[in-house]
Amino acid sequence: MKKVLFTILFAAASAGLAGTGYAQGFSACANSNGPACTAARNAFAEHHGGVFPEQYYNHWYGGNQGRWIQERNEWRWEGMNGDRYVRGDHGWEWRRHH
Repeated sequence: MKKVLFTILFAAASAGLAGTGYAQGFSACANSNGPACTAARNAFAEHHGGVFPEQYYNHWYGGNQGRWIQERNEWRWEGMNGDRYVRGDHGWEWRRHH
């Protein structure tokens, strides 16, 4: 279920990036309060427990924007670009999204 939601989130975020790249970290809706952008932000918040996009990925680690997640007693870093920093069999490791 989480993979499906993440895929939907990623697709929605990709659609909002008209003309910008992930490196810039801004979408076409970053400073817009138009009806489409407001609807997109509200839909994101509805599916993420009332948390809006600017609150969801609001941390930085290793030069990447993202968030720390704790599931059970395990922590991981989930970057805005899909990269993850997780504890693997041989310690902490980056799992890059390509």
